[in-house]
Amino acid sequence: MISRKLFLETGPATLVPLVHIPLLKEAPRKEGEYKVVEDSLGDLCHFYGDFSGYHIYLIVSTFKKRIIPDSIIYYDKDNGKYSVSIEVTLNDGKTKILNLMNCQAPLCEKSHIGVQYPVQITLEHFSPGTPDALKFHFASSSAKFKFSNNLIPFIHENERESGMDLFQLKIEYIGKAIGKDGTREVSDRLGNGHSTEARILNEFLHKKTNLDAYAVLFKPGQLTDDLNNSSSLLSYTQIIDILEKSLISLFLPEKNVQSRNFPKDGSESHLLLLRNKFSEIYITAESPADYGYLYSDYVQPEEKHRFFLPILGEH
Repeated sequence: MISRKLFLETGPATLVPLVHIPLLKEAPRKEGEYKVVEDSLGDLCHFYGDFSGYHIYLIVSTFKKRIIPDSIIYYDKDNGKYSVSIEVTLNDGKTKILNLMNCQAPLCEKSHIGVQYPVQITLEHFSPGTPDALKFHFASSSAKFKFSNNLIPFIHENERESGMDLFQLKIEYIGKAIGKDGTREVSDRLGNGHSTEARILNEFLHKKTNLDAYAVLFKPGQLTDDLNNSSSLLSYTQIIDILEKSLISLFLPEKNVQSRNFPKDGSESHLLLLRNKFSEIYITAESPADYGYLYSDYVQPEEKHRFFLPILGEH
């Protein structure tokens, strides 16, 4: 009896503030391309690389970071090295402080004399009354700044891991955007005020004020059978649907009410797998590089999650 295994990979993860998802429509769509897009409140969002082809998304939460005033020490301007202290409010209302001693300036300029780092780093209140951004000043251009959360990848790995519980990414919801012909992308769905996105943002704004909401975006990786051959039995749209349902059944986010019993739920995707003699699904899901790890109430944080799902039913 034929029995096939399906291997699915999410591919590398891209982390984007949930409120900035509509800006993906203006982001570059070629590798190596760089573009700065300004949002409606004046924040400069820096996009690098190809932002096309995202069809799977996770809405995640992490602690909102605040920069402690007068904690910035810019000690190596030639190499863009500085230290800063940040604090968060935990869910029990207590405050926790992290002193980050070996940070790397995320912005620089290239000229005929080489790479030039900022000449000064100052504090910026992007949110009213909240010191939540750093402003980087350059001698030959206007100042630039980013959210403190977006600076986390430029914090030294050892220091980041020492306070890893502050940076972990809890999965709140998993969704997809693909369409029948495969052309619909995440920006088309979330950028148009998707109801679950709006509900989660509203909850965070009014109830969970110590947390930030982000989107983790995936471009699914290799789609192979157990012999590492490209699988032609399933269309790309079907693969995206199976991957989304698999991730939901594995992480079980509270706000996902469907597909929690996949692949034993009798859904169209479940029956499709049975008809094509698939018996097992192997899933690899990556956390965003240089940030906290993905987790849920049912799955512990990991840099790279690996799962096995048996497909139950008559083969």
